[in-house]
Amino acid sequence: MSTEKTVTLVDLENTEDISLYAAENSDATIAVPAAETADDIKQTVAVDTRAVTAVLDVAETEALQNEEPVNDGTQAVPAATVTIMRDAVEEAETSDEAAADGDEKEGSGTDKESTQEEEEKPEAETDPETEAIKQRIRERKREKKRKAIRRRTAFWTGLSIILLSVAGFLFSISGFFTVDSIEVKGNSHFTAEEIINIAHAVPGRNLLYHTDEKPITDYLEQNPYIKSASVTRKLPSTLVITVEERTEAICFNYDDDYLIMDDEGILLKKTRTEPKITNVKGFVVTRIRLGDTVGTENQQMFSRLLRLIRATKAADMYFVSIDMTGYEEDLSVKAYIYDKLVVKTDYETLLINLKNGRLHKIVEKLFEDDIKRGTITITENGEASFEPGI
Repeated sequence: MSTEKTVTLVDLENTEDISLYAAENSDATIAVPAAETADDIKQTVAVDTRAVTAVLDVAETEALQNEEPVNDGTQAVPAATVTIMRDAVEEAETSDEAAADGDEKEGSGTDKESTQEEEEKPEAETDPETEAIKQRIRERKREKKRKAIRRRTAFWTGLSIILLSVAGFLFSISGFFTVDSIEVKGNSHFTAEEIINIAHAVPGRNLLYHTDEKPITDYLEQNPYIKSASVTRKLPSTLVITVEERTEAICFNYDDDYLIMDDEGILLKKTRTEPKITNVKGFVVTRIRLGDTVGTENQQMFSRLLRLIRATKAADMYFVSIDMTGYEEDLSVKAYIYDKLVVKTDYETLLINLKNGRLHKIVEKLFEDDIKRGTITITENGEASFEPGI
């Protein structure tokens, strides 16, 4: 038969502490001082499948001293334990009375009385096992306190974020961000006012939420002269429209009209006014649509023409007209610098001499001599000759 261990729970503060101690000391008879419940001073703590009962009623305590059984389903408490329990009860009652008196007194008097009572209490004898339990209890309390602090911090942080978000939104829809100016960049063919009209952009809208960026870019890019468009904001109240325009590069004769295209073959417009750009001959047009590539009977030759136009621009040269009528027979090309000054060669040789800058030097020498009439012939091996006549 195991020896029962009697413990006074003056140092254990609540039911949770009692349960923890009872769980680790299954052979102990536990006396509970029940200082927190003055009216009901009998407590039963269930630990696993065993009930550990603490009997604190004064009448039952006296019966236990006389070794009389208590018919309440509890196990008998040794006389030594009963004495401890009676002292615990009396101490609890004294503590309650002192607490009631302490409510009427404030300040240093209460602190002194508490200090005196603590000095009068005998130091409880504790063993290492009890100390370990109490240490775990203290650690659990500290952890609970830390969790409570983290919860409060998270709450106030979340509330601050919500309030700042609401304040920021209210400020963003205020008149401070109303568009009062529209800026246009990248335009050369159209004026800024024309770009704004094409884009259907108007001031007076909120810069952050109602700039209608996609409709503006869609309107602009529907125009054949606008290759791309973008919309940005300049705080606090300026809308910026940036465009990349297509540049007129060549034209075809089309009945009584001229088809104007860029260096990618995109049809920009059809007009009866002769433009001051390179007029190309030798093509039969099969399809026209504004904003699309012009269709011809020989699309490979058309692609080579566009390549030649881009090389001419890169070489900082300009031809008033290009005749590719004989291209299909011998790949010959006539490029007119002036109406009476022409370069005769084949396509590849012309392209090479444009890229290496040789043709540019020949033309500069003729200009220095004030020669604006004649024929420049360049052979496949790169030899150039000049004849005054055409």
